[in-house]
Amino acid sequence: MKSTKTNKIKPLIKSVLIAIISFSVLFGGCKFLLGNLLWSTWEYKVKDFDTYKSDFQTIADLAYREFGKGQMKRSYIFVNENPDGTVNLSYENVNSEDIVEVTMSQKEKKSLEKIVAKAFHQGDMAYLSVIRVYKDQVEFEIENGQYSLIYRKDEHKPKFLNKSSSIQGTFKVKKISDHWYHARFIED
Repeated sequence: MKSTKTNKIKPLIKSVLIAIISFSVLFGGCKFLLGNLLWSTWEYKVKDFDTYKSDFQTIADLAYREFGKGQMKRSYIFVNENPDGTVNLSYENVNSEDIVEVTMSQKEKKSLEKIVAKAFHQGDMAYLSVIRVYKDQVEFEIENGQYSLIYRKDEHKPKFLNKSSSIQGTFKVKKISDHWYHARFIED
């Protein structure tokens, strides 16, 4: 009698173990593939946003201040990284078409330098190059145009993303926290 029960239990245990191992491998493989696909689509996003959130807020406020003066010819501010490691902001004046360097406090300079040096990737033209400013929205855009960090004054999801005319497509938005969004560009 014992051998009959043992003969029936052994195949059952083997089947259960094979099912558990197969499920684990299948689940792990799907999780790995899905994780890699999701990561690659957001590969340019700002890393450790919470670490730099106050710095981004400082620069968003600065951008609104400059925008409010009504002197910007277009709705963007250039981010210029100098060989000595300092960073400055400039824009084209609406009246004279001269390039105007934005006056920044020490706190604003430190925030901008931290953002440029640490928050964005540096390879594949993934460095911060332009800050676009609109009535209710500030966009921190990388050079390759594939990603922007967006701040909204209100808490409405961004309905637009002003990309350069050389890139055609749509964008996908992912909320980070109140007022803040990742936006990645999807080419048509």
